[in-house]
Amino acid sequence: MRPKGSRRGSRRHTLPAADGRNGITAQVPIIFLAGPTFTLLPNDEAALLALKGIRRHLAEDGAALVPLFIPSPTPADQLGKTREAIAEDGAVLRFSVLPENRDEESRIQQSIFRYEQHRNDDSVAEDRTWVLHWYTPLGSQELAEAAGLAVTSVHDGTGRSTTTDTGATDFTFTLQIAR
Repeated sequence: MRPKGSRRGSRRHTLPAADGRNGITAQVPIIFLAGPTFTLLPNDEAALLALKGIRRHLAEDGAALVPLFIPSPTPADQLGKTREAIAEDGAVLRFSVLPENRDEESRIQQSIFRYEQHRNDDSVAEDRTWVLHWYTPLGSQELAEAAGLAVTSVHDGTGRSTTTDTGATDFTFTLQIAR
C-alpha cells in the first residue's frame, strides 16, 4: 500500500540527522520540521548547525517551515501534582512534573518528569530531564540569516501573518535560501 502523497504524485524524502556528517547530498523543495522540535536543540550553536544543514539540503527555489514556541513555565500549583491513568492491561500509570528551572537569559527551561508504572507487586519509576531551549522571533531570524537563509514569512499560532518584532510565543517561520 502506497502513502497518500505518493498516490497523488508527491514524493517524500526523509533525511535523518541532516547535519552534514552523514554524507547525504540530496536537495529537496520543501523541508518541514514536525512540531516545534527545534526547541529540543540544546543551544544556539546546535541550532545554527541545524539551520546550515537545512540550507545545504534545500533546493534553490525551495522553502523550509520551522515551527517554534516559547514554553510557559509550569504553574507552581502543578509542580509535584500526580496525574494517573489506567492502562489497558490494568497497570496504573502516573506522571508528575518535579522541580523546574527556567533561565530567561539563556532561554532554557529544564523540567524533571517522573514516569511511574504500577502493576500488581511490580513498580517502576523513572525521572527524566526535559530541556527546552527556545528562540524569540527576532533571535530566530538572526540565526537563520547567519545560516544563509532568509525569513520570507512569519505566522503566529493562529496562522496570521506577523513580524519578528512581535511578542508571539507560538510561531512558524518560512525560510528560503538568502539571495
